[in-house]
Amino acid sequence: MFVAVSVSLSAQPQVFQFVVSATDAAGKPVADLGVADVVMSENGQPQKVTKVEPLSIPMKLTIAVDNGLESADAIAHYRTGLTGLVQALPADVEVTLISTAPQPRTVVKPTTDREQILKGINGFAPESARPRFSDAVVEFSQRLQKEAKDKKVAPYLPVMVMVATAAIETRSYQPEEIQKAVGYLAMRHAKVNAIIASTRAGAIALPDTDVTQQSAVALPTAKATGGRFEELALANKLDTLLPEWGRDLAALATRQATQFRVTVERSHDGALQKPTIEIARPGLKGTVTLDGYLP
Repeated sequence: MFVAVSVSLSAQPQVFQFVVSATDAAGKPVADLGVADVVMSENGQPQKVTKVEPLSIPMKLTIAVDNGLESADAIAHYRTGLTGLVQALPADVEVTLISTAPQPRTVVKPTTDREQILKGINGFAPESARPRFSDAVVEFSQRLQKEAKDKKVAPYLPVMVMVATAAIETRSYQPEEIQKAVGYLAMRHAKVNAIIASTRAGAIALPDTDVTQQSAVALPTAKATGGRFEELALANKLDTLLPEWGRDLAALATRQATQFRVTVERSHDGALQKPTIEIARPGLKGTVTLDGYLP
């Protein structure tokens, strides 16, 4: 089975490495790839695969919730939906919970303790202040930038799930600062997923939420980072949508943690020449990256 090749054609050393994520016919990640299972060719000429070793890049999740002025009627749905999302995740996924009103602040510090996380989800309250959705995005980016300077931090996939209302927000940052922060998130392979839910009585047309400040930031941020964006006319849809997102994130976390770094001894150095990478074992599908961050 051919796998997606996403490698640079610029000059490469004679010893070349890439990362493979493979799944079986049921979509389950394969945990036992060996040297005989991966084939690389250049210009149709087989290259020597010398090593296939397990590689895990775990996922860490940050949940940001809008607990501002218009959130009172939605918070019960936040709690139900986020509980389902967290319960769907693998037990080893680290979760951080923050609220965005009156400013982004940590409700639960990074932890894998599900009891502590669920207690935090059920513990925050509405505030009589406007949310700071954009500030949460910028400060998430700043946290990752600071972390990048710490050589002790092992590679991981940062994911953010933002649950917000259609309320007007307050911002501490200028548009160019927000844009710069989003650019870093994309470069860092972070994924930002956002849901904007109406809190008005009764259903509203979705275009009404398109013009809110939070949507104006959420949509391009999700697109730039390969995340998801949803608008809901009724907040009760969170009850089922968030657990669905949790199951999708669980699948991504499992794939991220079940990968293989492949080492190839090329017959020459220099630019790659029409590289082709295949999984030789029948029935498997796969994705190739240079760094282990899946699209």
